[in-house]
Amino acid sequence: MGEKSRKSVIRRLGVAALAAFSASGAARAQEPEEAAREAVDRDLYEAQRDLQTNRYRDGRIPFEQILSAPENVQLNIDYARQQIAAGDLKEAGATLERILLLNPTYYDVRVLYGLVLYRLGLYDRARYELELALESGQLPGPLAAEAETYLKRIRYEQRPTRGALTITTGVDYETNRNQSPSSGEVLFSLPNPFVPGQFVTTTLNANPKVDDFAFVVSAQGRLQHDLGTQEGSLLHADVGFYHSDKMEVDNLDLDVATLALGGTWYSGNWSFTPRVRGGFYWLDGDDYLATYGGDLEVAYRWTPRFTTYAIARGEQEDFRDTSDFGAASERTGRRISGRLGATWRFTSSQKLTVEGLYADKNGEEVYESYNRYGVHAQHSWLLGRGAFSMVGVWAENSSYDGPDNFITPLITRDEWLYRGRFTLGAPISFFAPGLPEAVKDITLIAQYEYETVDSNIINFDYKTHKAAFLISKRIAF
Repeated sequence: MGEKSRKSVIRRLGVAALAAFSASGAARAQEPEEAAREAVDRDLYEAQRDLQTNRYRDGRIPFEQILSAPENVQLNIDYARQQIAAGDLKEAGATLERILLLNPTYYDVRVLYGLVLYRLGLYDRARYELELALESGQLPGPLAAEAETYLKRIRYEQRPTRGALTITTGVDYETNRNQSPSSGEVLFSLPNPFVPGQFVTTTLNANPKVDDFAFVVSAQGRLQHDLGTQEGSLLHADVGFYHSDKMEVDNLDLDVATLALGGTWYSGNWSFTPRVRGGFYWLDGDDYLATYGGDLEVAYRWTPRFTTYAIARGEQEDFRDTSDFGAASERTGRRISGRLGATWRFTSSQKLTVEGLYADKNGEEVYESYNRYGVHAQHSWLLGRGAFSMVGVWAENSSYDGPDNFITPLITRDEWLYRGRFTLGAPISFFAPGLPEAVKDITLIAQYEYETVDSNIINFDYKTHKAAFLISKRIAF
């Protein structure tokens, strides 16, 4: 048996499924902490947590009632809170401004007005309102502390160059870490010694499923510089590191380093974000994959609540043979992909993202080349005081360009991947509000995921359950 055949036999017996943990798989592994950072950063409800009441929930206040009683301050305050809860920030700001014109000494209202201005991105005006309220000396302690917190955020946002580092660590568990086929068998073919050009196909017992824990740690950093334009255009650099140390399946111990350089330019409701990027992957300490490429994201904001976007990405994937994956280099080649999606923030605390995707991979062999399309939907919900939940579903079809003769020359691989994921997170301050500033924003994240692949080749048909518990901390500088 030749060297190529020897490497192919090793891969056909199941390790191909393990090697499939490539750039996209590593990116998925880093999603929980990145999504958590985004959710906690936005925390649209935290700005209101001391100011919301059930008064406006018992029944909506009609605008006609406001017109009939413009001097009723409490009614106008409740109406502004109603507008905030509905996401009508500009209208809420106008209502609060009207209240302050009637009575400038309502400093609690001035704090609420400052937080609305902050969320609108009007940092200079927000800073003025919050400083004026604090200088009065008439704010209750909790409200004064919140005003100070948002003043710090405003000062940070107004710096032309700023950065942030998110560090995450924890454990994950998977019931089928090695993606063992559901049937317990794999197809395997060898050249027919009596008929040149033909193969003899049989089935062999697959490696048994291995459930496994892993220790994970990641660091995600961003440095950005405001270009000083009226629209807020900026340059940014993103770096990341991810490490996963498996307890049982050591040949899937993973290290990933990534770098992306780019910028975002705004023009009216349009934004344009070009990036160049690279990634380096190691499996069990062996150099496994290097990727080089770039992407362009174009977004259009139709309303403050609804945005559509398109992302085109191209990269070269350079796989290297390792001691565990002797045929990995057959996957080397270019990969182009595109995503088209929409984001709808249908309340001030809930967001729905729906996205379609297409990818075309051109590997060195036809059985490592494919066309892929699919759809992804995710619901994000800010639950208050920094807590959040996310529910995501994925469906992807991969159609390969030709058969793998060493598995079976009669079938060209075609499969559907389905995934569902639920993530729940909250900062420590959600459970213990009195903690010091340095630790109260540490975020606890729990996640469950189910994944199944329905393939026309039994080698790649599998199911697995995954769970993770993570602790994340963001440091701004």
